[in-house]
Amino acid sequence: MDGQNEKLEILSLFSFYQHAPDSLKKEIEQQAGIGELPAGAFYFHEGEACTRIGLVGSGDIRVYKAGDSGREITLYHVRRGETCILTASCILADVSYPATACVEQTTQAVVFPAHIFRHWVATQEIVREFVFTSLARRMADVMSLIDEISFRKLDARLAGFLLSRFTGQGTAVRVLHLTHEQIAVELGSAREVVSRLLKEFERCGAISLARGRVYLRDERWLYKVAASG
Repeated sequence: MDGQNEKLEILSLFSFYQHAPDSLKKEIEQQAGIGELPAGAFYFHEGEACTRIGLVGSGDIRVYKAGDSGREITLYHVRRGETCILTASCILADVSYPATACVEQTTQAVVFPAHIFRHWVATQEIVREFVFTSLARRMADVMSLIDEISFRKLDARLAGFLLSRFTGQGTAVRVLHLTHEQIAVELGSAREVVSRLLKEFERCGAISLARGRVYLRDERWLYKVAASG
């Protein structure tokens, strides 16, 4: 697939492009560039200026905050058909990026310069609507995260996290390729605490553990624990 077709395929995932008038659609296509980042690369470092914004066509970018102690907490993931709303807000407010965004799976995106995107938001209602809708959805995700951290027991959060990963995005799997450290980062907890809970889950027959892998054994048990918190 050539670059132009790749751009059009990614752009077609976004409603503001699909429903844009022909003149704006042509301008979007002209301004769009294709970018690809490998797993482990950084999309943004905390404090970095937001000079570009990407619309993700494939892959996974994890957006997180890191504390002075080195502990991390995942704010959200940016996947296919999404954009990083923190990037958009930083571009509009002309402030630096307040978190860190790291590529978890090789990511391909259509990329626009910040000043072009800012101009579209100021002049095109359909782009403004896309930004506000994306912001509302992501705010709901972050509020849910705050609720999880503040009010739910960690064992229930861990069970819910595992279930969400086992069911995936519409595809059921029986094994997760995740380390205890990666799970702890997602939950904003210490690895030692998560390891202890995982071993307890294993003792109860809900999962089994191997190096870098978690196997599903009893889905109903996990649902019961997830509902208890």
